[in-house]
Amino acid sequence: MSSSVILDLSFIQNQFTRYMSFVLLISGTIGNILNCLIFTRSSLRTKSCSIYFLATSIANLIALYFSCLTRSLITFGIYTAPNQGFIYCKARTFLTYMALSASSWFIVAACVDRYASSSTSVRIRSFSQVKVSQRTICVIFIILCFIWVQMFVCFNGNSEGTTCSPVSQFCNTFNTYSLLIFYGLLPPMCMFLFGWMTIQHVRHRPINRAINIKDRQLTVMLIVQVLLFQILSLPISIQRIYALITTNESKSVNRIQIENFILQFVNYAAFMNTTTSFYMFTLTSPLFRKELKSLLCFSNRQRVNIAPIQITQQRIQRNTIPSRRQQQQQAIKDA
Repeated sequence: MSSSVILDLSFIQNQFTRYMSFVLLISGTIGNILNCLIFTRSSLRTKSCSIYFLATSIANLIALYFSCLTRSLITFGIYTAPNQGFIYCKARTFLTYMALSASSWFIVAACVDRYASSSTSVRIRSFSQVKVSQRTICVIFIILCFIWVQMFVCFNGNSEGTTCSPVSQFCNTFNTYSLLIFYGLLPPMCMFLFGWMTIQHVRHRPINRAINIKDRQLTVMLIVQVLLFQILSLPISIQRIYALITTNESKSVNRIQIENFILQFVNYAAFMNTTTSFYMFTLTSPLFRKELKSLLCFSNRQRVNIAPIQITQQRIQRNTIPSRRQQQQQAIKDA
């Protein structure tokens, strides 16, 4: 492969990183913030599944800004302050990997919650509670912090923050295994297992209570998110398996450049998991659209309701406060 082709690939990769990061940042920020506002509304925050959706949206925002924002800034030549690149590299890598993994495992926890809520067993349904979801989120966060704390040892960068990579081949292999297991393989398998069992419960459970409507809508939203996660996480899983198989092979400069080019695309496919949930919920769930409409129209309703109140107050004042002519007539009568 000629040097001109390699330069073209580098240019395409740089431009793709710059503009794709910007698109994901804008769409992901809007979507995840609206998710947070919707899932904290009084009609949804009493549902344990909504707590998992809320935690997923927060984790998505963290992953989005520590992955896409920093990548985009580097393409514009904006780096960290001098002598802070070492700490920045370790913190950015840890927060990106931890938040991505947390987002996937919160979805797994939501699948378990939907499985429990759809069960005919009272004991199993007792696990579908807000307090249980809050404890589960804390446990997942602590476990993932313990798993990914190795980033502070295995990753390092230069003082300017222009590079950030594993310090050794062992660290690179260990990181590949960790990402493959705790993001690429285990979460999708658990999602598929509990999602399938939930569908079986829902299909065979009689629908005779209005309260089930909201639960079924949340289940549909979760199934959509699981399917989307499976599709978008598959490329990075394949790439990591390929990287493990070819670890001991000697690679030319051209091959390394092509692999880095492909890696960039599969990474952004995984990052898309952090941006798409809001838009898929809006398209597939009448419940979510209803809550979104109520959220967006809230300020308008307030402005509309102020006018009748002011008109009513003015009418009351006119009826209670006597006019000047009435005051003069009353004075003549008193005289």
